[in-house]
Amino acid sequence: MSPFAHERAMISLLSGRPLPPDSLRRIRPEAFLPLCRAHRVAGLVYEAAAGADGFPAEILPPLREMARKTLVDNLVLLRALQDAAAALSEEGLGFVLLKGASLLGFLYPEIQLRPMTDVDLLIREKDWPKVAETLKGRGYRMPAPDSERYYAENWYHQLVESAQVPPTYLEFHWNLESVERSRIDPEELIREAVPCAIEKEPYLRLGDDHLAVHLCVHLAHHYESPALIWVIDLRRLIQTGHLSWERIARLAKAWGVRNCLAYSLGYLERVFPGTLPPEARQVRLSFARRILLGSFRTENPVLPHRSLAGRPLRHAVSMILLDRWRDVARYISVHSFLRALRSMPSTHPRAPAEKF
Repeated sequence: MSPFAHERAMISLLSGRPLPPDSLRRIRPEAFLPLCRAHRVAGLVYEAAAGADGFPAEILPPLREMARKTLVDNLVLLRALQDAAAALSEEGLGFVLLKGASLLGFLYPEIQLRPMTDVDLLIREKDWPKVAETLKGRGYRMPAPDSERYYAENWYHQLVESAQVPPTYLEFHWNLESVERSRIDPEELIREAVPCAIEKEPYLRLGDDHLAVHLCVHLAHHYESPALIWVIDLRRLIQTGHLSWERIARLAKAWGVRNCLAYSLGYLERVFPGTLPPEARQVRLSFARRILLGSFRTENPVLPHRSLAGRPLRHAVSMILLDRWRDVARYISVHSFLRALRSMPSTHPRAPAEKF
């Protein structure tokens, strides 16, 4: 087979483009199935492949099983969300859904089409102690003190394990990005959140323009080993036609995430050419950044560049995605200081190693 033939077949199915019969016959389960699993698109591929003439019949049952597993896993997560929402509502604590959960019923009419690993919620930072107290009193497992302190100091979220069987995870955020890297206004995100419904349960999600910025920031954060499902999230949102690109560009510039926006939109256009409207194509990385990222080029059509997982140069790419070079200097100096501080002798267990 030609290089990356399975990747091209997967993209064709997800794009709704018919595959030539000879390409269909060359698809091998041992290569195609792990690819769909790694990119978390098995349910979407099954939906497309089930109606494709000539698609290898032996691949459909395992794709269907992966989709069913996603359905079961998502139902467990949604039950955890419902229980947590009820507990927080009793205490007058609100939240806004983020990422995968917020897309169910909106961009994905069937919940088995969008896998989730946890449920992400946006809260006000000042509400975290009360959220933790409320959930702890109902049997939820809170992060250990060292872990809670570490994430409070270095990131912008806390991870909570549900009390249900089987247990699952809820991630409470108070920002979309590290404050050393950006200037995102979480109050604006919460203030302009819009209603949504999942399995007839009412919640709030980010408004469409804010959601577009968030999906781009999230996708850029996973530059080391990106998954195609995050590209599809963004593609489906753009296809709704409800976005104000002028406002999105203004927000990204003001919040210091313009490079994240440009990186993710460029990735989307690489995988699904023609998706971006003309105004979105104006958002581009600077010439210098394009040159630097170009040194990691790949022929793999489902990736923006070759995988950087575990490579020392991944830190350099992380810094390239910051908008201002002075933010790079500040981020490095702040985290170098914190790393040095944690290396000093202490009577407490050491926190996990920081990463860029």
